[in-house]
Amino acid sequence: MKKVLVLFAAVAIGLGGCKDEKMEATYPSFEAMRGSDLLGQWKFKGYSDGKSPKFDVTMELKNEKEKVTIYGRSSVNFYFAEPMVDENKRTFRIPAIGSTKIAGTPDANSFELTYYESLRNVEKYDLKDRNILVLYVSSPANEALYFEKK
Repeated sequence: MKKVLVLFAAVAIGLGGCKDEKMEATYPSFEAMRGSDLLGQWKFKGYSDGKSPKFDVTMELKNEKEKVTIYGRSSVNFYFAEPMVDENKRTFRIPAIGSTKIAGTPDANSFELTYYESLRNVEKYDLKDRNILVLYVSSPANEALYFEKK
């Protein structure tokens, strides 16, 4: 019993010495992108395999209230996300995508699922001539999405 009390006292003293620290996640996204060429409206032109979408798909990157946001229209639904972008490292990650729940044709729904999955797997980006945005996908390897500035 004495050992349990001593152990309990040691743990209590140890925890009492700890202070509660709040860790703030800082993303370079907001500050780094104030005047970025990434901001603006983009039209999806196709995948690296040369396939052009038969749907009008858009993406808009905005700098709002201390965060970068994405709004867009896919083959069926409107979608939105908060990407983590580091322009110095050219990284671009979209951990989660939200969307409306409009019903579409099987073909449009299938395209949209593939498109959203591709966006969730983006790791890096490149800007070509300031009006072509290339988002490089980690899985499947060597895949890329091409967007043209509107």
